[in-house]
Amino acid sequence: MSNAREYFRKKQKINKNRFLKKFHTGRKKSVPKGKHTKGIAAVLCVSIIAVAAAAAGLAGRTYKAYEVQSNQVMTSSKGMEYQEFCGGFLQYDTKSVTYISGDNQRQWNASYQMQNPFPDTCGTMAAMGDIRGNRILLFDTSGKRGGIDTQLPIRRYRVSDRGLVAVILAEGKDSRLEIYNGLTGDSLGGCRVPEDRMGYPADLDISPDGTKLIVSYMQLDMQPEHTASTSHIALYRLQKVGSETVRQLVSSKIIQGAIFPQVVFLDSAHAAALGSGSMLLFEGNEIPEPFKQIDLPEEERVLDYFSNDQYIGMTVRQQEGAPILLKIYSADGARQFTKELEEGYDEIKLYKNQLLLCRDKTLQIYDLNGRKRYSGDMPLPILEIIPGDKKYQYMVIDSAGIRQIRLH
Repeated sequence: MSNAREYFRKKQKINKNRFLKKFHTGRKKSVPKGKHTKGIAAVLCVSIIAVAAAAAGLAGRTYKAYEVQSNQVMTSSKGMEYQEFCGGFLQYDTKSVTYISGDNQRQWNASYQMQNPFPDTCGTMAAMGDIRGNRILLFDTSGKRGGIDTQLPIRRYRVSDRGLVAVILAEGKDSRLEIYNGLTGDSLGGCRVPEDRMGYPADLDISPDGTKLIVSYMQLDMQPEHTASTSHIALYRLQKVGSETVRQLVSSKIIQGAIFPQVVFLDSAHAAALGSGSMLLFEGNEIPEPFKQIDLPEEERVLDYFSNDQYIGMTVRQQEGAPILLKIYSADGARQFTKELEEGYDEIKLYKNQLLLCRDKTLQIYDLNGRKRYSGDMPLPILEIIPGDKKYQYMVIDSAGIRQIRLH
């Protein structure tokens, strides 16, 4: 099992969701009795057709320009990372984190000392954890809400919307799985994971409502001639018994010859295990069970996954020299669209029903029917982009500052 631990240690990378026109016809005209309602119906019919035609025209439009609605200069952005949160974003480094709301207002700042700060967000809750360190801090839009100090080094963690935090800790040659109340800092229960028997816990996620947990355990036997792999995807129900939270295994699936290094809850009823050659989907409010496995053709391998609370996307490498494919699936496993990427991208993100692709200064926006909404360049390389509350409005962050833009 040391082979599996070493494999994932090398592989792991800390990366940094109308107009209304009134028509006035002037003075009133007399209308013959009996024709009044027919006239109104005709006018309404024409109006509805006109509005529908206008909406269809807007729906099929590709924007090629934008206007800057506001611009805020940042005094210092060197070394800063960004994470979308509650319509705004977290700006953080090894010493502090700042929350800036969607209207470009700085709401709060918190100081800390972390070697490898890694953010996680769920709904209105945000966490900042020190990977390979011993501290996780919790925040909401009003500021700090709590914190956790662990006795063992943190390997992976995830936060729920209710403040429960699931953590994988390094415990010698093995691992430990622990559940915390992040608002109070209390441990709610945990267990040792003997890797020689259960496998290496590569990833985990906790459902937004804090009632379920998904864990991917891996076993790799790396020999000179071949590598044998086994994945065990386990789903637990989290139940409070006295002062502890007990894990009850409610669903699991063992897959031979495959690795699934990522797991994710899309919402509290849908989860996914994401592998290099296939994707396993789970569904159920009380007991999520595997209901669909999507296998890629043998010549395709996944490069990266990205998701929101409704969709899962992947970039796929085909045979050598072929274009990279972008595939989007809904939570029920239905494919939304497939697109060949002309070139690589620094970041691909899903936000509601939009797909945003960033590469240096270039930005492309698609809807999830595959229609291109925007293609163009920004003045500087894009560090982060966040869709606003209004349609076709975005917050763009670069090394010079934060700009609110609207496509037109």
